[in-house]
Amino acid sequence: MTEIERLKAGATKGCYQALSFKQPFAWLIANGYLMVDDRTWGTTYRGPILIHASKGLYDVYYDYLKASTDIPLPAKEKLEFGGVVGVADLILCSRPGELPESTSLQHRAQFQGVDSKHYGLLFEQPRPLALMPCSGKLGIFEIDIDALLNAPPPAQAELF
Repeated sequence: MTEIERLKAGATKGCYQALSFKQPFAWLIANGYLMVDDRTWGTTYRGPILIHASKGLYDVYYDYLKASTDIPLPAKEKLEFGGVVGVADLILCSRPGELPESTSLQHRAQFQGVDSKHYGLLFEQPRPLALMPCSGKLGIFEIDIDALLNAPPPAQAELF
């Protein structure tokens, strides 16, 4: 089964939940280098979630990662913006001090850097996808997977 077939099979009523991230966060999550995202808000949603790359770039964070880590980040001009770049499973949303006892030691370690007033969103099984252009929104939002998959390819999008 291809990743596209998995996406269609996993959609609820033809829709997927999605969450926007500035780059390089979208790339880091989609490629499994960042498993916890820190937010000021929480969610009860659990399940597959599309990783949307907004049109923004955190230059300072990108430059820090390039200079200080071995993460194989693509060059800035090769990062993709303005669409879905991956999918992952959102398995937990919790404040650091409220982690369930069943949370693994590895997951607990990942939550050490989360501000105690914020929520950590924990992702598992990330899978990068070829860019599927679409608009993002704030918070968790729905994307119609059929409309997304049937959209013209990025190079032809301006023709329609």
